[in-house]
Amino acid sequence: MKNIFFIISLLFSTTIFAQYNVTLDAFVLDAETKKPIPHANIHCVGKDIKGVTNSLGQFTIIYDDAYVNSADTFQFQALNYNSLTVDVSKLSNYLSKTNSIYLSPKKVEKFQNTISGTIYNEEKQTVQNAIVRVKNTFTETQTNVDGTFIIDAEIGDILQVDFIGMNPYEVVIKNENPIHIKLTSSGELLDAVLLEGKKEKKKKRYVDSGFGMVDIDSYGLGSVIKSEDIGWHRINITNVLSGRIAGLQINSIQGNSGPSVLAGNSFGVAKSKTPLRAGQTIMRLRGKEVLVFYDGNPFYGDINDINVNTVDNIVVVRSLSRTVLYGGRPAMLITSKNRFISTDENGSTINSVLVTGNDYKESIPMISEKETTHYLAELQTASTYEEALSIYNVQSRKAKHQNIPYYVDVSDYFKKWNPKKAVEIVANIEKIAGNNPKALKTLAYKLEEANQFEKAKHVYQRIATLLPNSAQSYRDLAVIYKRTGNYQESLNLYVKMLTNSYENINFSGLDKPLVSEIQQLLRRHRVNLEYDEIPTNMLTATFKYDVRIVIEWNEVDTEFEFQFVNPKNKFYKWEHSVAANKERMLDEVKNGYQMKEFIIDDVNNAGEWVVNIKTLENEKPFNPTYLKYTVYRNYGEPNEACSVKVVKLYKQQQKVTLDKVQYQPVTIAHTR
Repeated sequence: MKNIFFIISLLFSTTIFAQYNVTLDAFVLDAETKKPIPHANIHCVGKDIKGVTNSLGQFTIIYDDAYVNSADTFQFQALNYNSLTVDVSKLSNYLSKTNSIYLSPKKVEKFQNTISGTIYNEEKQTVQNAIVRVKNTFTETQTNVDGTFIIDAEIGDILQVDFIGMNPYEVVIKNENPIHIKLTSSGELLDAVLLEGKKEKKKKRYVDSGFGMVDIDSYGLGSVIKSEDIGWHRINITNVLSGRIAGLQINSIQGNSGPSVLAGNSFGVAKSKTPLRAGQTIMRLRGKEVLVFYDGNPFYGDINDINVNTVDNIVVVRSLSRTVLYGGRPAMLITSKNRFISTDENGSTINSVLVTGNDYKESIPMISEKETTHYLAELQTASTYEEALSIYNVQSRKAKHQNIPYYVDVSDYFKKWNPKKAVEIVANIEKIAGNNPKALKTLAYKLEEANQFEKAKHVYQRIATLLPNSAQSYRDLAVIYKRTGNYQESLNLYVKMLTNSYENINFSGLDKPLVSEIQQLLRRHRVNLEYDEIPTNMLTATFKYDVRIVIEWNEVDTEFEFQFVNPKNKFYKWEHSVAANKERMLDEVKNGYQMKEFIIDDVNNAGEWVVNIKTLENEKPFNPTYLKYTVYRNYGEPNEACSVKVVKLYKQQQKVTLDKVQYQPVTIAHTR
């Protein structure tokens, strides 16, 4: 560690005058406990000079001495601490003698009683990240890595415990403290992965070779495409194969006009052993036509008649030793997801039906922005801002309105009268639910929607304090730090996440979006960053996203359906449910993240893309689920544009159209 924490370094100027850079490198500590304070904000009042402390309470700020004078002040702020404002002259003198700034805790009235306990499963193993709340209140916490919790509650209160795949549990608090709670399986996860138990065995994947079941791992990596590697926007098999298999050439027969090249180099069409129809796709490898097998049966139709959503894996057999089975010709083996699990009434395996399946034929209404609540109906009778404000002042004092939807809805209503008042109204969520992460995320989403990024930053810092074992906490901080100009702090967080440097948290489920976001940061703000220790491969962006869509939700295990429809009326559905995405949801709960990114870069599908959404749950409107929908255009480019929309997910029991995205691909070569 450095011995000197206040450094004045001389830089050589291009002029005859000397120019100085001042570096503030110090720690922010609790004045009483002397412990570090993470997420403390430091800024020079009225100047674009700022910093944030890391998990050790340390911060570094570098600024031009000519830009700051002795009359300027630095302000230190942190959650639950009194802010500190210091003149630059006094700060310089102080930091020349010590490396620590001390903040005094705010005097807050402590709750009279706390309850502690431990959550177990049926195997007597502790359960991490179970949600524990006091019924009918915003008081909520999560269990630690060892399954323990502490919560403010009184004797007679009812504790509610929830965890994915377990039956909800309620218990009336009595004199016992600590308490021990055993959760029982709901049967929803028959082979659930235990968070703190034995490592789950890797599930075997198989290929139907036409001559029996073969382990997919026995094929070379360059010849295998698994379902999880098929991009969400890939509408047909041709689109999936394009550029994925070295040497594979793909043609489409177009009537009498000859072949049209879809991928690879053009080539003459050899006489096929089966009649070819206009529009049919044929493939060649090493000059030989590729045989196609679907679930072990020779397939003579067009491969694009196979529904891409049903495919578990695609294997291209090219080695001489393996092609012997197919008469020395290369073969493509397509195996469906239910090939080895579907059986008839006699127990015999049933082959999947070859259907298109993803034709979009629904008529879906646009999401409604109108609300019909009694309190909004009352506000809408106002003809002036003053009248509306008077009605709100009466409403907001009623206990029945002390819930999240009330402040969200009323804030949206006041946007037409006074945007500043609208922000002030939604900020009441922090007053009524300041220790509830779900409610605070709703507030942070609404603040981002209103472009109130500094305010949102403080809320995300509060959430990170409440959920220090949640991967989403650190990713959200990294994103909001970019928005507020804390570029170095954002970069530092991304590096720690991508190197899994946080104890008890695995960020692998967020790898793809994290890589995209750190490269975007380096591409757009490199001049503001110290990046000497960043791997070289991260300094060059390996993407070019015309449209990047990110969805985030404020309840980790909420279930919903997200659907895309391309300009050719083909749909793709991503379902966030235990039934459809069990392993992902378990990982989300274990490591505390709730987001998903989608990329539209399909040059063959320019035009209007429709985005539909539907909740799969029925929630009470007290502290319900909201979804943040972010659309980036020209991601990572100088002309990048970003829009944020907050969706009342809990209201969408019927499928609705959330957005219609106009997509025109930019024909610039890029790698994915």
